Amino acid sequence: MNLSIVILVVAAVCVNHGFGRIKSNSILGQEAYPLLLSIVKEGGRLGLQECQKQFKNEVWNCTLDNKHVFKELPIFVKTTLPYATRETAFVHAMSSAAITHEITYKCKQGKIPGCGCAVIKKQKKPTDDWQWGGCSDNVKFGERETKRFIDKLEKGNDARTAFNLHNNEVGRKVVRANLRRECKCHGVTGSCTLKTCWKELGPFENVGSMLKQIYRNAAQVSYVNNKLQERENRQLRTVSEKEKKLVYLDSSPDYCVRNYTVGSLGMLGRICRGDEISTNQCKSLCNSCGLRHQTEENFKQIKCRCKFVWCCSVKCDTCTTSYSVTTCMRW
Repeated sequence: MNLSIVILVVAAVCVNHGFGRIKSNSILGQEAYPLLLSIVKEGGRLGLQECQKQFKNEVWNCTLDNKHVFKELPIFVKTTLPYATRETAFVHAMSSAAITHEITYKCKQGKIPGCGCAVIKKQKKPTDDWQWGGCSDNVKFGERETKRFIDKLEKGNDARTAFNLHNNEVGRKVVRANLRRECKCHGVTGSCTLKTCWKELGPFENVGSMLKQIYRNAAQVSYVNNKLQERENRQLRTVSEKEKKLVYLDSSPDYCVRNYTVGSLGMLGRICRGDEISTNQCKSLCNSCGLRHQTEENFKQIKCRCKFVWCCSVKCDTCTTSYSVTTCMRW
């Protein structure tokens, strides 16, 4: 599905939005800008891939039908997303999260000059049998640099700007929420008299799963007195910046129907593979949009009956297995 979403970051755009004018006192400096921009692009692609993975078996499946666009888009410009729907909110949050994750990860690998280990100020309990040590992932650096590249795109003071900024921040918060504590034992062999621990990024697929849960509970809001307001019990409540809650302004279009204006390819002709989800789920996907389904059996060759051969290889037979392919058709 063409989200048209997408992210047209070229040098001209960067300059127009101030990306090419990094202050000399920046932690990175002007010379590191091209490196960071390439990492931002990788993060943008990671986010779109995870979006497609999370929604691949649903009516809205976050598909980009333009390979050139997919290749060139690291972050998005709001003019390419015409409506502030919950899907747009998810793409903003996912892209912001992915870029934060990628920058933090590259920092951990020592590939970004000027970025080192995080300083942990959180105190442990007196009863804990461990202490902070090692090198914690610097997610704060990742968040700050992501803001410099994404949030600086927002120049207005209107509902759409507030919508974009809020959902960008939700993505970054979810990355932080998925930090996990890793520890290492020290002492004589077999003992653990002392443990040092550090904070490490969780797998990005965990971030994607958490964002999808948040997407399901997204709140429709209004823009009142320069603030995003959610209606609760017949009253308006300001949505706090601290909340991990996606918000949207516009109702979602009917993604069953082809509509290029909103980036929907529709369900007609959509193919669903039975080796990814059950055939019944594939059929339900078509039926949910008022379409019939046509299922055919296909075959593929896979490695099977693999055995370890001393020393040191694995030998496998080749087996043929079947899988179904369901296509959504008109009645």
